[in-house]
Amino acid sequence: MNRQVVYGLTLFTICLVIDQFSKNWGLSQGISVENHGFIFGLADDFPLTLRILGLVSIFGFLFFFYLLLLLFLPAQLNTLKYGLSLLSGGIFGNVADRIWRGSSIDFIPFGLGEYSVTFNIADVFQWIGAGLILFNVIVHEKIIWYPENKRGRVLIHPKEQVLFSFKMVGSVLIAAFLLGLFSLSFLKNIGDIPTATVNFFLLSYLSLTLLFSLAIFITGLFLSHKIAGPFYAFELYIEEILQGRDTPLVLREGDHYQHLITVAEQVRLIIKKGRSS
Repeated sequence: MNRQVVYGLTLFTICLVIDQFSKNWGLSQGISVENHGFIFGLADDFPLTLRILGLVSIFGFLFFFYLLLLLFLPAQLNTLKYGLSLLSGGIFGNVADRIWRGSSIDFIPFGLGEYSVTFNIADVFQWIGAGLILFNVIVHEKIIWYPENKRGRVLIHPKEQVLFSFKMVGSVLIAAFLLGLFSLSFLKNIGDIPTATVNFFLLSYLSLTLLFSLAIFITGLFLSHKIAGPFYAFELYIEEILQGRDTPLVLREGDHYQHLITVAEQVRLIIKKGRSS
């Protein structure tokens, strides 16, 4: 596994452990308050089931994209990856509370008079993480967006890349169909469940499946870019060599087929030797 992915997930786990220990300490000291909303008590009046489903679904998508960013972002953006780990760890710390306790535990007061709020260590991790992300977006804009890179666009070979993404989505839909069929059959046979509850489950499940399929489709485009990109760069390199430009082949970190750099150097030397003879 990529070393930076391991570091990021380790930091994520450390945030979660520190947050849970601090909340248990707050509970033991009798200085904690329950927060049933998303943050600072927002959505406190929502039904418990709706709050939990909403939080778990939101975090599921955030965690999915967090893992993708750990995999795809270049090594020069380590601080950005750490910021993402802090933000995700803080979010999951509060989500875990709502799953197991029904509410998040806040114990750190802040403010003056009636304008005061209470928060926890998970919120602090989120603020630090958001700050690191914002800092990197501003300072490392060129690294993030590759403005001078000739392979800046995602669709290099559109037909092949889109077909690859549809294949990934097809696999997800088949798995979702089987899991949904199992879940629905399970719900139907565990007791007298209201029809409205079953309909709510179906609507939520279909919505999540469609959103996740869209996320997988976009992911497929980026994954296929990692495959098609090196060949595209190699094609441009050969064109430049044939035009007399003596430039090395440079691939992005994480690209497949890194051995093309060696092949390109051999081609460059052969062409250069042929021209000099």
